[in-house]
Amino acid sequence: MENDIPCSCNTLTLQSIEIMVEHWRKDWTPEEMWNKVYEEVLAHAREKGEQETMVFLDECGRHIWEGRILLDNIRDVVHTNCPYCREQVKYDVILLYDMLVHVTSKVKFFEVKVDVSRM
Repeated sequence: MENDIPCSCNTLTLQSIEIMVEHWRKDWTPEEMWNKVYEEVLAHAREKGEQETMVFLDECGRHIWEGRILLDNIRDVVHTNCPYCREQVKYDVILLYDMLVHVTSKVKFFEVKVDVSRM
């Protein structure tokens, strides 16, 4: 942050959340490949049997849960009462937007795919 004034609010910074998002993103392919890769991995799991299929779907569920935590962390940064953090968010709007779009898109993709796959 520009003026290096310490913040005492215990809210994660957008920069620390960005690092968490990057680690979370590494678990999957680029967005244009999500559907193809998901279907291939699901088909492979189904070939190996019900237990392997359930493990895959549970892993997807965990990915959804982790994405929802990231969204909660982003919400906490945006809704902070800390004047220092609020000021910083103004400068990081593009970063905030990019993270929200990516995380929300991926969470919704997996929620729909997992729901359909469990039918």
